[in-house]
Amino acid sequence: MESGIPIQRGDEQFKIIKAWKELKITNVNNKTQKRLLDITGWEKKKTTEIESQLARIQRKMDSKKMAKSEKLQTKKAAVHAKAQEKKANVQTRRAQEILEAEEEAARFQATGQIPKKPSLSCF
Repeated sequence: MESGIPIQRGDEQFKIIKAWKELKITNVNNKTQKRLLDITGWEKKKTTEIESQLARIQRKMDSKKMAKSEKLQTKKAAVHAKAQEKKANVQTRRAQEILEAEEEAARFQATGQIPKKPSLSCF
């Protein structure tokens, strides 16, 4: 079992073995550190890619949400406009009916007639 280093006994042998062990441990630590740095770099790269995808999806969702919101706001405004139009029609109809009632009452007063179908049941 010769590896190029003569076999020595005692302190010299212990020092050589200790130096060899420390070199091996240092190499293992260096390799481990490099692997850990590689893994950390890979993790950061993948995390950045995923965050980019999430941001892209969020922007799409926000865009769709805004479009849907605008569409609903438009519908709401249309409903409000339609309601205002219907209210105006009801008020116009009310005014016409009041005017007709006043004209009919004036005609009854002018002719002295009494309405045949009174709207109040107390008469």
